[in-house]
Amino acid sequence: MCWLVPVGMTMTSAANVTKSKGLISRLLAEQPAGYALNQAFYADPDVHAHDVERIFMNEWLYVGQASRIAEAGDYFVFEIAGESVIIVRGDDGEVRALVNVCRHRGSRVCFDTGGNTKWFSCPYHGWTYGLDGELASARQMPKDFDKSSNGLKQIHVHVFHGMILINFAHEPASPADAHRELDDKLAPFQLERTKVAYSETYRIDGNWKLAVENYRECYHCAPSHPEFSLSHSIEKPWARVSKLMEKMRPRSADAGVSVEDVTCYGGLKDSAGLAYSYDRYPLYKGYLTGSESGEPVAPLMGTMKSFDGGASDLQLGMLSYFLFYSDHGVVYRFTPIDVQTTDCEIIWLVRDDAEEGKDYDVDRMKWLWDVTTIEDKLIIEKNQEGVNSRFYEPGPYASGRLQYPAHFGQDGVVAVNRAQGPGGQHRIETGVLERHGLGGLADEFNIQCFVGGALLRHGHELSRRLEADHRRHAVAVER
Repeated sequence: MCWLVPVGMTMTSAANVTKSKGLISRLLAEQPAGYALNQAFYADPDVHAHDVERIFMNEWLYVGQASRIAEAGDYFVFEIAGESVIIVRGDDGEVRALVNVCRHRGSRVCFDTGGNTKWFSCPYHGWTYGLDGELASARQMPKDFDKSSNGLKQIHVHVFHGMILINFAHEPASPADAHRELDDKLAPFQLERTKVAYSETYRIDGNWKLAVENYRECYHCAPSHPEFSLSHSIEKPWARVSKLMEKMRPRSADAGVSVEDVTCYGGLKDSAGLAYSYDRYPLYKGYLTGSESGEPVAPLMGTMKSFDGGASDLQLGMLSYFLFYSDHGVVYRFTPIDVQTTDCEIIWLVRDDAEEGKDYDVDRMKWLWDVTTIEDKLIIEKNQEGVNSRFYEPGPYASGRLQYPAHFGQDGVVAVNRAQGPGGQHRIETGVLERHGLGGLADEFNIQCFVGGALLRHGHELSRRLEADHRRHAVAVER
């Protein structure tokens, strides 16, 4: 029988969190609202250790597509923050997340990055485990040795529309809310029926927050990404994009894709959770998809009936972002390596029956996001170099532009964002915040709560209250 032993916090990691709490509290007190983060958030090893334990070891993490392990015995290895996990499909068809640590002496069991196997055998002393993690063989052990209690430890795993999510927490929050709000939005893309057409990892010499902030705002798009800005309307202020949005709505309805936005940055209980958002925005006239010419580069995804000239943004957690055109998908997955090193893996998805060379050309498909990421790598690294300067001082965010995260709380993250469309970025007036004891944060800021502790411990309830208040008081939502 497959049994679950959640990964707990070690004495060392617990000590690191305790050590960092005072530092985080001080930095938070010093953090000016509406300004970039103080230097330590991007450069201090203790802050990074806090990020690891309180965020990455607690939230749902996207590790890859279920189609990567379509057959029994297919597996790949995912690594983050010194932890290594074997993602494998068992003989029973179930997807499991096995901790890649032998129960004998602690060696890594699987040295390869992926493949297909009938079992996992530790190269050190030969302990052998089944695809379900159960210990099958252990040489020369005493007669009273209990194999059933020495299987590989497992962590929580959930397959969300063909996307594999794992969670290191003891009791992760349920992804039920994400299903309830996103199932109908994602259904037309049939992500469970996609395959990886190509993937590439870009090593960035910068803190993960700088990398994520860069992805999440488009204030830099016009000066930094001329190729992207030719086709993607979000490089303009939302007031100008909204007119294009209204023109796209009937096309999207005809295509069978949702333009309804969803934002939930609460949903995190005492230990873990899943932040998520979805919206669809228009490309410029003449662009059906995110290609150099604007012409399609692959067959329509899922049940899409036509090209509506739009792109859907999806966020799952703090490290994974997805962009779905009508004909292909692009996944951005950020993996923190250390305090000033981040891997950015980009994964291009197409429908599972598409044939390379016939239905799609990899070079044409990956062109835009390859050139954009190369540009991003440079500006993030130069941003980190500037932040490291003794002369660095946080500057103010631009009005009306999405900027995040802005505040890191004692036990987690509060991201305070300038409200900007499309849709999913709800504008919350000061009065709403004051009714919930948050008025001191700033006028017209969007509150995003990520991981437990103090105010953040009630992030889920806060999100619900804000949403209910939003509806009752008809707080403006820019569309």
